[in-house]
Amino acid sequence: MPKRTVTEYRLTPAALSDLDAIWDYTVRMWSVGQAETYIRAIASDMSLLLRHPEIARERLEIRPPVRVYRSGSHLIIYRIEASWLDVLRIVHARQNWTAYLNE
Repeated sequence: MPKRTVTEYRLTPAALSDLDAIWDYTVRMWSVGQAETYIRAIASDMSLLLRHPEIARERLEIRPPVRVYRSGSHLIIYRIEASWLDVLRIVHARQNWTAYLNE
């Protein structure tokens, strides 16, 4: 099977809200510097997913299927579209991430 080429990622409004919440929580619990470091790490992992979009196993038990990639203490939940990654949510790994897909 040929390797898919994706050139960008698109964050859903829910994923953007998730990043805002991660930022706010990290600033409140630790510091602005820690929040910047952590958000940069998530962004770096999303860039990795652009280069290797199929690195995460496709979760066929979810309809429509998604991929889930661990980034630090969080999960990046995404789908591979035509030439982009559709980032659906970014949730804490201890949360029931499947529940977030129905919101």
